[in-house]
Amino acid sequence: MAKIAEQSLQSNGWTDRADELFQQHRQEIYRNTDQLFARLMLFQWVAAIMIAMIISPRTWVGQSSYIHIHIWAAIFMGGAISVFPIWMTRAWPGAALTRHIIAVAQMLMSVLLIDLTGGRIETHFHVFGSLVILSFYRDWRVLIPATIVVYLDHFLRGIYWPYSVYGVLSASPWRSVEHAGWVIFEDIFLVISCLRSIREMRFVANRTAALESSEQNFRQIFEEAPIGMAVVGLDSRYAQVNASLCNMVGYSEEELTSRTPSEITHRDDIDKDKQLTQRLLSETTRTCVEKRYVRKDGEIIWATRTACLMRDESGKPRHYLAMVEDITQRKKDAVALEEAKNEAERANRAKDDFLAALSHELRTPLTPVLMSAAALEQEPGIEPELRRQFGMMRRNVELEARLIDDLLDLTRVSRGKLQLLFSGPVDVHSLLAHSEQIVHSDARNKSLVLRLELTANEHHVAGDAARINQVFWNLLKNAIKFTPAGGQITVRTANPTPGQLVLTVSDNGIGIDQQTLPFVFRAFEQGDIRGLQPCSGLGLGLSISKAIVELHGGTIRVESAGPGLGAVFTVELSTVLPFPEAQIQASRPRRFTGKSYRLLVVEDHEPTLAVLTRLLRDQGHDVMPASTVQDALALASDHTFDFVISDLGLPDGSGIDLMMQLSNDYGLRGIALTGYGMAEDLAKTERAGFLAHLVKPINVDQLHRVLERAQVAAG
Repeated sequence: MAKIAEQSLQSNGWTDRADELFQQHRQEIYRNTDQLFARLMLFQWVAAIMIAMIISPRTWVGQSSYIHIHIWAAIFMGGAISVFPIWMTRAWPGAALTRHIIAVAQMLMSVLLIDLTGGRIETHFHVFGSLVILSFYRDWRVLIPATIVVYLDHFLRGIYWPYSVYGVLSASPWRSVEHAGWVIFEDIFLVISCLRSIREMRFVANRTAALESSEQNFRQIFEEAPIGMAVVGLDSRYAQVNASLCNMVGYSEEELTSRTPSEITHRDDIDKDKQLTQRLLSETTRTCVEKRYVRKDGEIIWATRTACLMRDESGKPRHYLAMVEDITQRKKDAVALEEAKNEAERANRAKDDFLAALSHELRTPLTPVLMSAAALEQEPGIEPELRRQFGMMRRNVELEARLIDDLLDLTRVSRGKLQLLFSGPVDVHSLLAHSEQIVHSDARNKSLVLRLELTANEHHVAGDAARINQVFWNLLKNAIKFTPAGGQITVRTANPTPGQLVLTVSDNGIGIDQQTLPFVFRAFEQGDIRGLQPCSGLGLGLSISKAIVELHGGTIRVESAGPGLGAVFTVELSTVLPFPEAQIQASRPRRFTGKSYRLLVVEDHEPTLAVLTRLLRDQGHDVMPASTVQDALALASDHTFDFVISDLGLPDGSGIDLMMQLSNDYGLRGIALTGYGMAEDLAKTERAGFLAHLVKPINVDQLHRVLERAQVAAG
């Protein structure tokens, strides 16, 4: 290929070849015309003798006759004129001297014929014909000596022997000039013809040289191409192959050109190969297919074969041109990549299974705590301060559950696909106050001053209150974590423009250097974004907060003047008008006043089972507890229930199987109460016949609402 590129840069490469072709063509014309004149000279010599014998065979002197001198002149002078040029065509064919001697001899033959015919006007046309034949040389220079010979002959004989040239006894000297003028007139057109013919010869030579160069380049490309190339005849046999294809399939060029493509194609690909060949003949100009070849040693290789049909000027098929690229390694890499992908998917499923199991184990202990706190918070007659404490306990457990959700949904977090539950206008100030209560003890333990400067007049936003609260909690926990003991944290709100709420959380902590600022909101970066060793937490808080804020149509950013100079986190959200009841207040005491149900509760975690049974009975429901599948089936066989509330992971079986058996045997409908909350878990419970899927931890209010919906769904 490098040679081809080098040749393409040499602009004179094909020009030299054109000169060579031009010279070869011209020499061929010279030699062919020499041979033409050699035969013509011999013919004219014989013709001169015959003319002399016919016109003036004998001369008379009185009663005596003798052979006419014209006959002797035709024999000897014609021979002298003809023999030497004929010998020259044999000795030096194509030489410049040869054609000039022929030009002089041809004109002398015209002179002899004019003399033999007594100067007949018809014989003078031999001069003009001879000039035309001399122009066959396509060398205008041969016309010069021929013209000079004709002019001198007519001039001298016109003066001394006018009868021999003009057929009259006396002639004007100007007559030779007139004759020379006609000769020169013809010479002009013959010279033009010669020059035009030379240009045409040069054009043909240039074109031929260019075609040869193009063909040579194509042949070299064909031979040195890094991919396999082949010319396949219409009889489906290889007509020409290059070295790359031979190396690819392990055959020599002789072996390959004695075979057909089908003979080295994998048997499962032969039919498809033939179909593509038929398509080339009928409709398609080019086909490309991945196929398998069988090497001479039996090894199977993969290749991309691109083929096209070459046609002649009339459109009739000539042959096929095929280009074959070995993609065996690419196929192996694709298989390895697919295996790696499958392995990664298996590892990801294992990770999901682990997180699901971990989530279940973390959620289950929280369930009795949340239920008890929520129930005590709603208990009538307790003191307001105690009710607030129970409410704080409930909110902390719910927040812990939300953190477990974030751990379970790592993939969704990384893709920014968190889901929001919009609950109407949310009071940001109330959420900040609640978040401050949650982190107050942590700040007090480090002797930090935590101040709230909530000056915004418009402080309601549309969104998910729990998610927004999660953002505030993350920002406050982050500030507390990276602020040394005795430091200060300030939370401010303002409305720089109508409809815009700006919240800032600033601290005088250890700060952030400029190199790490762009990575603050990246997942798992919390340990080193401020130059510290990894500390408590998952490193997901700020990443999740950014996703939540952006889902609410807002922005979050961080600024720091550098290490030791603290940091400022800024959240910008759009405000909305508040509903009159949009203030977040302490939960009012409420007791369930709906219908009582006969419930079968199946739970293997004894604290959860005990609390759930007690709370449901306090609400007036008829509850029968069970901790195993067998206990639940025994109770179902002896009692009638409206619903079954069951965990999925049980000691002696699965809640899925239990629900299916209870549904088939007793027509029971159920509610899944479990720590498993993956998408596939929800799909399984739906297929098993559960009316709802609750993920631990929950409070009794949630369960009541689900029971009411379940009653409607069950009819």
